[in-house]
Amino acid sequence: MSSTAGSSSIEPQARADLYHFLAAAYLGPLSPEAVHFITSKGVLQELYRVFGDRAEAALKAMAAVSRAAPDPGGLRQEYMDLFAVPADRYVTPYEDVYRGKTSEHKLGPLLGERAVAARRLYREAGAEVDRECKELPTHIGVELAFMSFLCAQEAAAQSGKGEARGRVRPSFYRGLQLRFLREHLSLWFPQLSRAIQEQASSSVYRGLAQLTELVLERDAEMLLFEPSAGVAAPAAVH
Repeated sequence: MSSTAGSSSIEPQARADLYHFLAAAYLGPLSPEAVHFITSKGVLQELYRVFGDRAEAALKAMAAVSRAAPDPGGLRQEYMDLFAVPADRYVTPYEDVYRGKTSEHKLGPLLGERAVAARRLYREAGAEVDRECKELPTHIGVELAFMSFLCAQEAAAQSGKGEARGRVRPSFYRGLQLRFLREHLSLWFPQLSRAIQEQASSSVYRGLAQLTELVLERDAEMLLFEPSAGVAAPAAVH
């Protein structure tokens, strides 16, 4: 299979759906149904179409677990160990912790300057964190959910439907996507991904981290080099 990542495109709503899946996978335990969905034939074909060979390792790891009928209890325990319980295998899924590190053993404080910056971008885009979500604004799941929101708003602006504010152009939301990747996700998720690779006992979560990193890398490249994806100015909002 030859790589097509440089030439294949994916519509904003499809990107919104993918980010929504990824966000949900970090905000709560993966269900066997979710694993089966992301490794279903149609979804796999689309991911291979977009990402080519770069996606092979991540998707094979997840597909292998799907074929073996994943255990809900095992998936939940793995999630708790990695993302919820601060014990030996906990990877601390917060931007502040990684970007605020002063040494290998001195982690950054939560709700610091990175959280303030993230919240500022959420407000600029017109996004609000779901009241039912108990996570901090720099949790990986919340940041991925924001990318899903921006992609969905781009799709709405393209179609002239939905709740995109005023007469905002799609390029405004594409610009915010690029900005959020460059100022936040791209700066710290690779470190979280490495921690997951080291601590995960299940290939599902290793594959999830690899797929997430691939999506972020591909989107950063796509948004940077497409003319319509320049960094948007707040003046575009009316």
